[in-house]
Amino acid sequence: MAFKIEKSTLKLVLDDCEGAEVICKANISLGEMLSLRDLGSSEDGIREAYATFAKDVLISWDIEDDAGVVPVTEEGMLRLPSSVAAAIMAAWGEQLTAVPTKPSTE
Repeated sequence: MAFKIEKSTLKLVLDDCEGAEVICKANISLGEMLSLRDLGSSEDGIREAYATFAKDVLISWDIEDDAGVVPVTEEGMLRLPSSVAAAIMAAWGEQLTAVPTKPSTE
């Protein structure tokens, strides 16, 4: 029997946004992750990286602003303050690439 990769999600912990709940896909392909990284590292690609993240990675959040509930869409992502959007992307990247520790057998 082959190894099957199950879909999984991450609940992001945002240090500067206490109480925010952001749920993202946890197992995108390596190619998708590298594309996002490459987009985010080029001056022209930053906007596209945030839009792609919202479209392909973001599942849900409970974020509101003065205008009301921020939709979980590309437009909603681009509506966030830059510090919040950056915190979401950073937390996702950190949690996605964290190496889980195995429980001790001692």
